[in-house]
Amino acid sequence: MLFENALEAADREFLNEVRAFLDAELDADMVATEDVLRTQVADHERSAAWIEKLRPRLWHVGHWPQQFGGAGLSQIQNYLLLYEAGLRGAPLLSPLSLTYVGPVVMKFGTPEQCAELLPAIIDGRHQWCQGFSEPGSGSDLGSVATFAERKGDGYVINGAKIWTTDAHYANRIFCLLRTRREATKDALSFMLVDMDTPGIEVKPIRLMTGDHEVNQVFFDDVEVTPDCLLGAEGDGWAVARYLLEIERGQFVFGGRLRRRFNNLLERARGQEGVPEAFWQEAARVDVELLAYESTEFRLGHLRPAAEQTHAEANVIKIGWTENIQLIDELALMLVDPVDFYEAEPATPTSPGGMPMSTWLSSYFNNRAATIYGGSNEVQRELIFRSLRSEYM
Repeated sequence: MLFENALEAADREFLNEVRAFLDAELDADMVATEDVLRTQVADHERSAAWIEKLRPRLWHVGHWPQQFGGAGLSQIQNYLLLYEAGLRGAPLLSPLSLTYVGPVVMKFGTPEQCAELLPAIIDGRHQWCQGFSEPGSGSDLGSVATFAERKGDGYVINGAKIWTTDAHYANRIFCLLRTRREATKDALSFMLVDMDTPGIEVKPIRLMTGDHEVNQVFFDDVEVTPDCLLGAEGDGWAVARYLLEIERGQFVFGGRLRRRFNNLLERARGQEGVPEAFWQEAARVDVELLAYESTEFRLGHLRPAAEQTHAEANVIKIGWTENIQLIDELALMLVDPVDFYEAEPATPTSPGGMPMSTWLSSYFNNRAATIYGGSNEVQRELIFRSLRSEYM
């Protein structure tokens, strides 16, 4: 680990505990299967199985405060856990419940909502998906049109959400909805909805690589009660912005990116005829990755959370998405066109873990990384606005 020598004694001891745990719980087949993950969307079954191994230590909610049922790890300890797990090839955990909605409920939920929803996330009874983007509202979330009309004591929701990751597994959905007709952000509200409510329909969207990760969710006269609101009516934009800061900046991708890069180098070393240009480009990617790891560590996991700025979350999002695309582009320098059709299985002894056909699929899937969660062009604009307000 890049910063291991700089750790304090207690944190080095915790890192050793994490490594011992990974030695005991990770097996070669599990790692080999995870190494062929073609996108940055967690595999549902592997994620659930890994959570069961983490659950006794509460490490699946390591970043949650103890008062809400989490392990109460410090920022640096949570970083060490996630970086090392990624570096060693542990299954990626789906963030929708554990990282997105859980902390948002802690901040904006009533005591009753916290008491009901947080334990259900911890023990796995609630699996959440995210209802933000719409067919006519992609990166511009302020223009969402799905409408929750106030009727009597409740609301009736009509509209559609799109690109909804894991909606086919979820039994709950958190949504940004319009509760007044005005085209203003204070007409938006944040709602938590049971997916079994009559009038909700989920339709799959197949990606060009054949993967099924995302869906379209339709709301047809879906009746919900007022307690589905998280925050007050009209506060939806503030709640959504808080969640987006988590989505963009509160991840640890450095270990997974480093493993991915190392696997590719291993593949290249075992392959004949690798062009010199590959190694020259690999040196450049290594420098970019080192810079990202340093940034991720410094911005996201050393400074107190209360001192972090919106711009820092944007920097993290730009960094990991552009680095994964650099690694995928580097992999294409090793690809023979016939490899796209190969049926080479991934095994614990495969050079670099991932067959080249899977690298190709990964390349296509990860082109979207710099768009979802807010395009990187938008992220740079937000960084500029934040710096301008702070220094000008």
